[in-house]
This record gives sequence, C-alpha cells and structure tokens, in this order.
Amino acid sequence: MMNGSSKTVGRRRFLQGVGGSLLALPLLESNAANSGTTSPKRLAATGIFYGLMPHYFHPKKVGRDYKMTRLLEPLASHRNDFTVFSGLDHNLGGGHNSTKYFLSGIPVTEARGFAEANISVDQKAAQFVGGDTRYTSLVLGCDTGQEHTLSWTRNGNAIPMIEEAERLYGLLFRRENSYSLTRIEKEFENKQSILDLVRDQSKSFERGLGASDKEKLDQYYTSVRSLEERIEQSGRWLNREKPTTNYSLPGGIDELTLHDKTPFFYDLMVLALQTDSTRVISLSFTELGKEGGGIPGVSSGYHSLSHHGQVQSVMDELARVERFHTAQFSRFLDKLKEVKEPNGQSLLDNTMALFGSGMSNGNSHSLRDLPVVLAGGGFKHGEHKHYAKEGKTSLSLCNLYLTMLQNFGLEIDQFNNSTGTLTGLELT
Repeated sequence: MMNGSSKTVGRRRFLQGVGGSLLALPLLESNAANSGTTSPKRLAATGIFYGLMPHYFHPKKVGRDYKMTRLLEPLASHRNDFTVFSGLDHNLGGGHNSTKYFLSGIPVTEARGFAEANISVDQKAAQFVGGDTRYTSLVLGCDTGQEHTLSWTRNGNAIPMIEEAERLYGLLFRRENSYSLTRIEKEFENKQSILDLVRDQSKSFERGLGASDKEKLDQYYTSVRSLEERIEQSGRWLNREKPTTNYSLPGGIDELTLHDKTPFFYDLMVLALQTDSTRVISLSFTELGKEGGGIPGVSSGYHSLSHHGQVQSVMDELARVERFHTAQFSRFLDKLKEVKEPNGQSLLDNTMALFGSGMSNGNSHSLRDLPVVLAGGGFKHGEHKHYAKEGKTSLSLCNLYLTMLQNFGLEIDQFNNSTGTLTGLELT
C-alpha cells in the first residue's frame, strides 16, 4: 500500500496494489470491539441497482451440490461461507425506482400503516446499536448518486450517502485539532437551539388540526427527534480519540474509475467494522462512471447494458460488470476472514454480509425472484436455498431480514412486511 506521504500514484503501480493480494489489513489499537471475549454482531449490505441477470446468477440445483453459475464463480473460494437464495422478493411492481427499497421492501408511497414507515434493515439494526459506536451506521455509495440510496429512516426519509472514499477515511481516522473541535461543538449547540425553537413553534399549531394534519405533524416530530439523536450521538464521541491505522489512500482516489476505487471502499468498510467505529454499513452501486468504470471489456453505460434485449454480445458485456461486483464482494469476504477477533473467530464469523439487488432482471424491469447472497454472521452456509411461491405470491425477502435482525440481537417478531422468520436458515 501507499505510505502516508503519497500524493499521486501511477495506474500500473496502483493496479498492482489493489490486485488479488492486497496487503493484509493492519492491527489496530484496542477499542470497544476488542475489549472482551464476546464480539458484537455486525451487518454489511451491498446493493447493485440494475440487478443481476437471473440465468447467470441462480443455480439450477437446490442444496449443497449446486453448480457455481457464471456470476457466482468469483465466490467459489467462499462456497461454505455463504448461502445463495432464490424465490424471495418484496412483491412489488416493476421499475428501477423500486430497487431503492431492496433493504426495506416498502416504497415510501405505501408506507402508511407500518409502525416505522419503510425503515431499511440496516437502519433497524442501527437503532439497536444506538450510541455504542461512534457512528450508528455508515451509508455509502460508490459512483451512485444521492437519489439511489438504499437506507431509510423509521419515518421514511432517505439517508444521504457518503460517496467519497477520502471523506470516509477522514470520518474513521482523521483527528480534529482544538480549533476544529471548538467549531464543531458550537455547530452542535446552534443546531440544538434551532431544533428547540422549531419544536416550540410547531406545538402552537397542534390545537385544532385534523387527523391527517396531526399525522403529518407527528412525522415531522419524528424527523426532528431523529436529528436530535444524531447530534447527541456525535457530541458523545466528539472528544474521544479515533483509532489509528497504517492504512492509507492514494491521492486523487475519488477521481479514479469504479474498478480502481471499489476495493478501497470495501477495505474501509472492513476497517470500520474492525475498529468498532460502526457495526452497520450499507453500500450502493448504480453507475459505472467514466471509461466504462475501467472494467476490462466494458465500454457501454450500465443502464443501457441492463436493457440487453437478449443480445448475446451485450449480455456478455453486462456479465463482466456483474462479475466484477461479485468478485469485489468475494474480496471483501477475504478481508473479513483475515481479521481475527479476541474470541478466536474471524470478523466474517460475526458479520452478516448481504449482497444482491432489488431488481432481478433489468431487461424486463422484473423485481421477482431477487438475486441474494448472505455470507458469514454465524449461520450454517454452503447451500442454494429455493423458496417456492404460494399461489402468485413469493415469500417475502423481509423474512430473511427478520431472521438477520434476530441474529443481530433484536427481540422482534415482525419486520416491515415479513410473515415470519426464514425457515431452513440456521445458526451454527
């Protein structure tokens, strides 16, 4: 890896650095994650916006002896560390817009009647963590665009993504000087004062409102309280030292292609989990960006490739994009495995790593039978599990999310539109 004084890096040297054997992640200072013998559960979810071609993703055979498909082949070395699912979805209509609800299953427009609107599985887990970590969650996007977030609050608001690797690195490791600390503390005080004023003014409107307006005002209060919680969370950790690392980023990283910078996002995710800076992360991929994302053999736009029209040459080009994503997820699992926890387990053993998409077939805009892989987290893996439809209704993907949340530690029996936990997925 580049040393701390590196400002720029040549493409050839860079590609050698992020190749198949990137330098092992460093040992870090002791903190909350390694202070005892019991390691906390983590959750990391990666969503691909334009789907994964079903005929290249789903195995034909169910059980342990399934054959690796074209898109799953990069994950072959982790065969016993993950489960591939078929037959699960959210029973939503078609269209790219619905893929934003991959982690929630409920569009904003249909969230009425649910206790927590369309909260996403990562944010439900983040609620459980609360202030135990510096960041309740990290919501990331790599060449994505803010309109394509996967993470939603309990009152149905999209959470802005961190789209710059340099900014993410700073949040995790960069120390503030006394001047910046004073400035940040003042900003917190000002924000809190504004929220107090807003709350006082809004209470004067309550009397005489109809039921619909009262509901809207209640949602507004929820948003205000959510912001207050974030301010309180930041304030509690402001004067606590951040962990140290000898891991560094090359200069100009955020100007690199998707192919070149994606490994750094995953590395920083591992570091964030390892240092217990957070226990919950989501990562979204939407576009390729410049130069076909820098992926060999790809020159077209991602969206246009997803509408391949069954043209083999176009599907082959799209498959290179999708295999890139599964290969990077496989590399992420490699890194999680390398980190050893105080209890002798690996970081992967304690991290539920989800990979998939809220769309199954970009060519037809189908949201049925979603492509989903779950690795690690203490589950028994190594199988392709298929869940058949009951009539015209698929089994809810939220059943998987409920199972994950219970494993995370939540004592709940319902998550959004789940109908129960997912049968057949057991802990070791």
